[in-house]
Amino acid sequence: MEKPAFQLGGKPTRTASTERSYLKGGLVLLTRAQKGMTGPGDVIEAFRTLFADTSLVFRPSTTRVYERQTKAVIARELSKGELTLERAREGFAQLRVLLRARRGRCPKRTSRRKLKSGTYSEFRAVVRDFADRAGLEGGLDRTDTVLAMLVKVGPHLGLRPCEWMHASIAGETLTVVNAKSGNGRGLGELRTITLGGVPRKIITLVTHLIRQIRLLFAEVGSNWRKMLGRLGERLARVCARIGTRRWSLYTTRHLAIANWKRAGLSDAEIASLAGHSSTRTARQHYAAGRHGWTADFACARPDPALVANVIARRALTRAPSSATNAIISEAPAQPAASADVSGGTALPAAIPRVQLLDKRYVSLPVVPSMASPLASAPSDIGVSEPDGGPAFGMG
Repeated sequence: MEKPAFQLGGKPTRTASTERSYLKGGLVLLTRAQKGMTGPGDVIEAFRTLFADTSLVFRPSTTRVYERQTKAVIARELSKGELTLERAREGFAQLRVLLRARRGRCPKRTSRRKLKSGTYSEFRAVVRDFADRAGLEGGLDRTDTVLAMLVKVGPHLGLRPCEWMHASIAGETLTVVNAKSGNGRGLGELRTITLGGVPRKIITLVTHLIRQIRLLFAEVGSNWRKMLGRLGERLARVCARIGTRRWSLYTTRHLAIANWKRAGLSDAEIASLAGHSSTRTARQHYAAGRHGWTADFACARPDPALVANVIARRALTRAPSSATNAIISEAPAQPAASADVSGGTALPAAIPRVQLLDKRYVSLPVVPSMASPLASAPSDIGVSEPDGGPAFGMG
């Protein structure tokens, strides 16, 4: 039996929502392409007119997205009978060649200018702003409460902002639903993080953050993008008020990864903590270890089974001459000494290498029941600064 057009062979499939997103983006791209047409033609001809423009220069990541978007549109036209299978296949192959010819260097856009290397003094200034306003009459609203906790725990744990919605905590174990687990990009549906070495007050904040961010989600009408926009805008306002560089919600994730690098965690451990299947992602796309702070911010530890999984995957992709040497080179390293801005203690020993386990996961509830009235924000959650500075309360 012949395979359907554009099927990705044995690769993991994307989620339905991802496919809908590609089709939606492709239709927007098609509208842009059709405006440049001077005569009749099908969707392939429209895309060819657009991508043949030699004045266009796209980043490689942009061409990959455009390729998937055009593919989604062509697949739709094929299913409607507007294109033959031969025309779809040949046309898509031609568009891929044109797109790759458009690759090159282009000016940085807003998303690429987002701050990665936030400083410790900026972190303190942002936290101090929340502390000062918490002491005023009325205290912090729920948006500021959630934002304050995101900023506070982010450099310790490095979750993607959206992952807090589906996170759960039991004792000293944080379970996270990986936001990017489709199409083979992640380590599976879930990852677990051990919080045994994390400051107790940070663990307490994590518990309250999980509850409060879900309540805020309900407050904005269960609209995740609206909630992200509100939090990001509020953080930008804080930075403008105190005169620091503009932090984004992702800045603390970059900082967490930089802290792990500076503390001497292995590439496999960092990938496991961050939810990456490849050790290359954190090395190439996140802040470098020189931007890390102190060992006090790098006390979280990954699931040993995930670390072993990352090591095994890399050994397969690299095809080393000696499998034993490859595994040894990826074994969790002893943490290196870091510049201590807080007088904190040394980082606990890294988790030893273990055998890969066949772990079966169970699904977690996405959002708790909202039948009861919105609970008030925690009235007395104070987390001291690493150097014993002022705490912020959330009243």
